[in-house]
Amino acid sequence: MRRFPILPTLVVLLAVGAMIGLGLWQLQRAQWKEALLARYRAAATAPPLAGLPAGPFPDSLGFRKASLHCVVAGAPIHLGGQGPNGAAGFRSILPCRLADGREMLADIGWQRVGSALAVPASGARLSSAGVLVPDDVLAQRFADRPVKPMPWLIVLETPQPGFAPSKPPAIDTIPNNHRGYAVQWFLFAAVALAIYGIAIRRRWLER
Repeated sequence: MRRFPILPTLVVLLAVGAMIGLGLWQLQRAQWKEALLARYRAAATAPPLAGLPAGPFPDSLGFRKASLHCVVAGAPIHLGGQGPNGAAGFRSILPCRLADGREMLADIGWQRVGSALAVPASGARLSSAGVLVPDDVLAQRFADRPVKPMPWLIVLETPQPGFAPSKPPAIDTIPNNHRGYAVQWFLFAAVALAIYGIAIRRRWLER
């Protein structure tokens, strides 16, 4: 008598269901990312802000130009990277405190290796215009500070004396691979079903 393997079948179906669920979730993530990038593109062409709004910065401000007025609130972060004509150097990024007590990060410019240009000290005032860029990775570097900074970076259009302007990241370089991930999960589910179907058929034939 041929007995259908109920428990293994349930396990396989649960696994396949989880894979399909992950694929559908990735499709939702793709739609969210597409809407986010659309907001960034709209902000990049919007009129510059005279200042920064109060409260948390919404996604609609990403890549928008704005004026910055703040006080340097700590030591700089130096990030290596190429500058004009491919020269080796680094960007200097400072924590900066706004008038309402919030903190964010200000990219004050790029300099060549060995230039040893001085950066503004704590307490110095910065006033310039720049491009707002959401940057969680840099914000985490200041996680142990008494005032947790906003996860945003402003790349100043007018750098500090002697510095070259840093180049803001391009919106087109922000990845949106979620649809590809969704296809992978759906393929995993199809392959799992196919392999299990072949195993069941072989088992029946052997009996």
